[in-house]
Amino acid sequence: MDNRYEKEIIQIIRKQDWLMGALRDARDLRLPDWYIGAGAIRNTVWNYLHGMPTTSHQQDIDVVYFDSFDMKGEREKSSEDILIKKSPNLKWDIVNQARGHLLKHGQDMVRPPVKSSCESIAYWGETPTCVGVRLNDDDSITICAPHGLDDLMNLVVKPVPKPYQDLSFYKKRVESKNWDKFWSKLKIIRR
Repeated sequence: MDNRYEKEIIQIIRKQDWLMGALRDARDLRLPDWYIGAGAIRNTVWNYLHGMPTTSHQQDIDVVYFDSFDMKGEREKSSEDILIKKSPNLKWDIVNQARGHLLKHGQDMVRPPVKSSCESIAYWGETPTCVGVRLNDDDSITICAPHGLDDLMNLVVKPVPKPYQDLSFYKKRVESKNWDKFWSKLKIIRR
């Protein structure tokens, strides 16, 4: 990953008490290979770059982890219940990425099995969404950005590259999300 924007994103995240609290709560679950990602990170950065409160347009907190010994997803529900009790004001969504290829997430493409959460994040439709953040035990932050951070920080929305790409899924998301109505500086590549 290109580190050009990594420090800047970490600074943005550290300024958000609500997001740092969510990262601490997720870390306390002790899930293997976990990240908070997708809209929680993307929308925080977009809001910040647009001068808006970073809590605006936040629909849920996506927590992903990778556990090949939990192929039924039993820890998903129990972990969600714990987080709801800790932070009932947030909407949590937890998915074990080891079983992601078994789930249908509105994509037309069948996703192959992956070996890590970060590899799974590479399939998340559009490049600025493909970012995960983890708060480590020493309070350092790890960023997973399989397609880099340039598009997120430059407000560019484009489909992920092949072989991760599902253009039909991308088009549906761009049309249904209406991101440019909330964030006027976005440059959305429509294909």
